Amino acid sequence: MTVVIPHRRERALLERTLASVSGWRVLVVDDTDDGLDLDVPRVRLGGGSGFAVAANAGLDAVRTPNAVLLNDDAAPMADCLERLVRVGGLCGPVLVGPRGVESAGLTVRTWGRVVQQTAVPGVDQPVDALSGACLFLPAWARFDPRFRHGYEDVELCRRIGPSLGGARVVAHARCWHEGGATVSRVSPEAHRHAVSGQLRLVEPGWRDFAVLGLAVAQVAREGGAARLPAILRGWRDVRLA
Repeated sequence: MTVVIPHRRERALLERTLASVSGWRVLVVDDTDDGLDLDVPRVRLGGGSGFAVAANAGLDAVRTPNAVLLNDDAAPMADCLERLVRVGGLCGPVLVGPRGVESAGLTVRTWGRVVQQTAVPGVDQPVDALSGACLFLPAWARFDPRFRHGYEDVELCRRIGPSLGGARVVAHARCWHEGGATVSRVSPEAHRHAVSGQLRLVEPGWRDFAVLGLAVAQVAREGGAARLPAILRGWRDVRLA
């Protein structure tokens, strides 16, 4: 098994992540602007390629049957990776962050909403999708490169999950996830990519209004009116491409 870590910025977080997977086979995808000066196996991209493209470049270079895709702001806790290896297939841990449980899997509604589950199960459970922050998957899996930064993990799980017996959250595996290290979750860029990614999960039509409504409601709750134009750009990226 190889741990694949796409990296864009925040080297200090990357170094913490590398320390958390010491002893495992590691491959860093260097997607920085200037290049990394680190003594670790790595694949070099041009900078700012996006998560899906960077993850695929790493998976292309993997020579083991399976991989764990790991964000550069995530850190598996004790026995996390061992538990994922034992379960195999397509699986992920419970993600915990500064506010507590961040994700114990995702529920995907047909009308466009994707809901993070925060109730931790007592045993391993099937889920609709898993976060790409820490994801065990076969090395042959590839992300849809049209997804720039957001919902590429959901699309992958829905596409390849059935052939692997479904996606599963591993109840007693834990991974710390800082969140927002590559693209701030409250930036216009994040909203644009989130909207475009979510739109690609649904058929065009009335569901577009559901996705856009969810995005506008989020911006309203957070008081980020300056991000409203980014929502429209996300829609244009998909529907007018």
